[in-house]
Amino acid sequence: MKKEFTMTSRERMRAAVAHKIPDRVPVDLNGRGSAIEEGAYNDLKNYLGIDADVPTVNFIRSHATISDEILDMFNVDVRYVRSVPSESWRKEGGDEFFFDQWKVPWKKASGSHYFDIDRFIFKDITEDDIDKLSWPELITDCMIANIKKQAKHLHETTDYSIYTDVLGSAIFESAWYLRGFEQFMIDMMVDEGFAAKFLRKVLDLQLDAYGKLLSETAQYIDGIFVTDDLASQESLLMSNELYKKMIQPYQRELIGFIHSKGVNVVYHSCGAISQMLPDLIEAGINILHPVQLSAKGMDPDILKREYGDKLTFWGGGCNSQKTLQFGSVQEVKDEVKFRLERLASGGGYVFAPEHCIQSGTPPRNIVAMFETVKEFGVY
Repeated sequence: MKKEFTMTSRERMRAAVAHKIPDRVPVDLNGRGSAIEEGAYNDLKNYLGIDADVPTVNFIRSHATISDEILDMFNVDVRYVRSVPSESWRKEGGDEFFFDQWKVPWKKASGSHYFDIDRFIFKDITEDDIDKLSWPELITDCMIANIKKQAKHLHETTDYSIYTDVLGSAIFESAWYLRGFEQFMIDMMVDEGFAAKFLRKVLDLQLDAYGKLLSETAQYIDGIFVTDDLASQESLLMSNELYKKMIQPYQRELIGFIHSKGVNVVYHSCGAISQMLPDLIEAGINILHPVQLSAKGMDPDILKREYGDKLTFWGGGCNSQKTLQFGSVQEVKDEVKFRLERLASGGGYVFAPEHCIQSGTPPRNIVAMFETVKEFGVY
């Protein structure tokens, strides 16, 4: 007998985030860390016979905007509102460029599937330069008006849970996108004065942007999605001590500010982040994405036992690097079922794959993943 669900998507998501048990496991897709890359999305459209002739529109870099028809087919409970200026993209010869909110250029070379940072625009600045630079406006009035219009419409005419990821990168990531990863790690280790001043500037610009955005949209949206990767697949990128000294204070202030506006923060850090979880919780983080169980030390039973009452786990549904991309349909189904059993029990869980669905992923595996959630993601 088919189970009848009694909650709306908005109610379902809010219950999961509040660690209450919803009528079924809520599902996310189409965010910055839960996207489908353009190549995989084109294959999926062709496989399903939906919008196969409609050009794919990317919302950042190669992250495809997914049609409502496909989102509804997969029972996705979340809708994202965002505004990305058309001038963010540029082509030069066979190469494509994407300019993020900080005006950092990302380049996808001809023949590649991915964008990489082309140039670290503030790599060579000094501490004295920080106050003299022409810093970008992270979000314009036009962008805010567009996002407000989308959010208000969705809030009033649908029952979806509404999130935005328009600014994306948070504290650490924004800093090294501007400075370069190696250079900013050196900054934090040997030039604490520069690093602190630079991070303060990054934070102040974000506080200003989020303040403007949330003053217009907080009544319509459930939360903000921010990314700040602090781990590789094998280990942390820095010691807990360095994190607590240099990064945590700024994260805490950002997270606290957004929470003070009455909206959630979905914090994205993929990789082997388990040893950092107590410090992240101390910083005010209570929703963790993407829960990369394939990374070292990310045991679902331990995560759920140790942190399930403090963190909502958002993701971890299927290994998007291996099983989803290279496994059989049955292997995908088995892994999704196994992970649902480990992470969804007792609530506090939102289903999504471990990370973005990569180009070359068989469409049948994507369909199998979401069909398995429909079958086994029930309470």
